[in-house]
Amino acid sequence: MPVVDRCVCRGVSFAELKDLAERTGADLEGIADRTGCGSGCSMCVPYIQKMLESGETSFELMPAPVRKWFIQRK
Repeated sequence: MPVVDRCVCRGVSFAELKDLAERTGADLEGIADRTGCGSGCSMCVPYIQKMLESGETSFELMPAPVRKWFIQRK
């Protein structure tokens, strides 16, 4: 099974993000502000959340989240 260990959009490993979180106390929003991770395609967000909760930095591929799209009507 494929392993995910980084934000693909920014090329930053979860190990680097974990170090940042430990040094600065950054949460998901703080990590996004400092690195841009989680603000591109956002596919790394569940992995970053799991990293912050568990301390792990490498994960099995998770199923893609179901996204809800809303159409704004004029």
